[in-house]
Amino acid sequence: MLCSGETYAQVLVAYSARDVDRPFTYQIPPKLAAKIAVGSHVLVPFGRQKVAGDVVGFTTTAPAVRLKSIISLLAETPVFDREQLALARWVADRYCCSLREALRCITPPGLSRRRFANVALTDEGRAAQVADQLARAPRQAQILSLLEAAGGQMDLDNLVRMIWQSVDGKVSRSAVLSALRSMEKKGLVVREAGVGRPGTSQRMQLVVELCGDDQDWDELIATVAERAPRQAEVLRTLTAADAAVPLAQLSSNAVKGLTKKGLVNVVAERVQRLPDEPGLGNADKEALRPTDAQSKMLDRVAKALAAGCHDALLLHGVTASGKTEVYLQAIEAALSYGRSAIVLVPEIALTPQMVGRFRARFGDRLALLHSALGAGERYDEWERIQRGEADIVIGARSAIFAPCRDLGIIVVDEEHERAYKQESAPRYQTTAVAAERARRSDAVLLMGSATPSVEAYFRALSGEGLALMTLPERIESRPLPRVEIIDLRSETLMGKGGTFSQMMLEAIEDRLARSEQVILFLNRRGFATFVMCRECGYTLRCPDCAVSLTYHHASRRMRCHHCDYNISVPDICPNCQGYDIGFHGLGTERVVDQVEREFPAAVVARMDRDTVRYKGAHGEILRAFARGDANILVGTQMIAKGLDLPNVTLVGVLNADVGLYHPDFRAAEHTFQLLTQVAGRAGRADKPGEVLVQTYNPDHYAIVMAQGHDYLGFYQREIAARRENRYPPFAELANLVFSDADGDKAVGTARRAAVCLQEMGVFHKKGDTQFLGPARAPLYKLRGRYRYQMLLKAPDMASLHQTVRGLLEVLGDTGSTQVICDIEPVDMM
Repeated sequence: MLCSGETYAQVLVAYSARDVDRPFTYQIPPKLAAKIAVGSHVLVPFGRQKVAGDVVGFTTTAPAVRLKSIISLLAETPVFDREQLALARWVADRYCCSLREALRCITPPGLSRRRFANVALTDEGRAAQVADQLARAPRQAQILSLLEAAGGQMDLDNLVRMIWQSVDGKVSRSAVLSALRSMEKKGLVVREAGVGRPGTSQRMQLVVELCGDDQDWDELIATVAERAPRQAEVLRTLTAADAAVPLAQLSSNAVKGLTKKGLVNVVAERVQRLPDEPGLGNADKEALRPTDAQSKMLDRVAKALAAGCHDALLLHGVTASGKTEVYLQAIEAALSYGRSAIVLVPEIALTPQMVGRFRARFGDRLALLHSALGAGERYDEWERIQRGEADIVIGARSAIFAPCRDLGIIVVDEEHERAYKQESAPRYQTTAVAAERARRSDAVLLMGSATPSVEAYFRALSGEGLALMTLPERIESRPLPRVEIIDLRSETLMGKGGTFSQMMLEAIEDRLARSEQVILFLNRRGFATFVMCRECGYTLRCPDCAVSLTYHHASRRMRCHHCDYNISVPDICPNCQGYDIGFHGLGTERVVDQVEREFPAAVVARMDRDTVRYKGAHGEILRAFARGDANILVGTQMIAKGLDLPNVTLVGVLNADVGLYHPDFRAAEHTFQLLTQVAGRAGRADKPGEVLVQTYNPDHYAIVMAQGHDYLGFYQREIAARRENRYPPFAELANLVFSDADGDKAVGTARRAAVCLQEMGVFHKKGDTQFLGPARAPLYKLRGRYRYQMLLKAPDMASLHQTVRGLLEVLGDTGSTQVICDIEPVDMM
């Protein structure tokens, strides 16, 4: 909707300062009056600069100041609409972030533009003699010389960099700026601020097409070939092609000659950058006949879609129970009403298999949105969705903000996954955003999991806006895999490196003999988790993070998994100069090494963050394993869910205790979910599956319940503990983290926050709204900053927001100490 006579535009400028996170009022030039709308991306003057901004509303009331005008449009069409803007405002309100941060979620990828300052010579500056300036002001003379060499103007940053390099860094940026100010006063130079090109835009290419449809091309080509054989070859190529041919594939001189003769045209054509995301194996093109339990669920979805009303369902189905088929048929129902769909997956590793099944069913109606795509691919996919060319979107967290038209259904696969929480601003919980967007769009929300989060299951049982639907059996009544617990306290570890119990080794050998496949799971990457001196006990640690360095055998480097600091392995101990340096702990890289030593004939694949760093690596590894190119797949949690590999009959969990005793109230839940999910990769076809779990804690309830596939038993045990200790779903949480390069400043700000809370009537471990801490964060130092944290508990979200906003307002400017507010925290480290 255009501004339609409204006088002034309210623009949120792309500026990071906290005190400008509000709309500023601008006049609308007459030439833009018919084009400006909510969501218009514009260039506006702001102070002495020109900055990008977005129109977020209109007003007929002018403030009592002199107004500036919008300079121009930076995008031909609005980059968001009123509905998306309302969702962004909701995100900003719920997660206590700025509206500018929330708007980044709903705008196209690559929209941001770098601000720059340009320095240009005036006529007086061009006439000035460098020699005359040199004696009185050598720095100004150098600036004049550089500007003249650059043609009269230069980017300010480049100018400063060149001067800095010319004197080996002996001049500061402030000295250069001081010289420029003097030159401005003399009228020698002017400075202009502006914005550069967007990070990503449409890709265009020149193509060649034939002129005229009534030509006898065979006769014409024969005539041209007598004197210009290359031109004739170009004509043959064009007549044989079904569409215009890129100029880069043809002889440019021949094309020029044909253009002069009026036989061809050269035009610019947009190149569509489509993601290359092949699926895994064969997928059913036709809908399968649903089971009775699936039909019941699909009937409810169909009724909501027919009525055009919102409904929210939690689909609790055991592994391999047909949840994906429910998703497919529910989306097909939404499409039949002319509505669109969003499908969320927690891990990029799950997209190849999901894409394969959806593309087989829906073809090119599919669009992908996730961080492993190139910037150009994400931009083009976003535009395809916005134009309505793709009405099914599959992706990770950010896909929930896709600009779908008439959204009819949102599917959240593996609803319980921690990966749905965004860990940088805005720190939104994707499942909560999905619920809000479905409600606003009168769409169906369908969340599925074999191990639902405790909070979601509680809401479903309580009828709090979520209905519980179940798929209690696997398809065709296939049995769940048998789970054996191996007590490492009494088991003598066998094999080279002592990683595998005797039972594990025998089971792997048996599967290899039967040409079946094995998945080995360890939620820890690297070769050795730490390197320690056996003489003095010194451990190599990251100087910027409070963690030990992990050894990576392929690169022969010690690496920090938080900041990527890395060093070579020392020959002697840096502490005592001893020579007895040893590798300790276990990572996926070391597991692969030990498996290859124990089973030399086996082909082993590995899937963790180190092996999927390059584009498309997820799909390549999984497709190779699905083809049978490898017998054994070793991996971290990215292989623990969603994969449907029929020849996998054995899953080995090498250490079920990783993460079990993390300082996190969800540690037991996370362990239960991981074990249940990874166990579900075995026996998904007609071959029975087996799961072997190695642990030093065989009696822990999370492990015992996972062995029996007993979600309800685990839930009852866990919900009782949550109720007693007032953790979600019985309280709303906010984790406040105070970080600073100076540890004293960090703890000082944290303690001041505690005093402020008590003055506000919020007390330590007392009352409906209370706080815990402040205390050192478990990860005490991260990327050179010391960290303290404080946990707020409140009975509801309104009380939590009131407390958080009140505290941040009272704290005011905290100087160098950064205060991070994480609403609905997942990572407590």
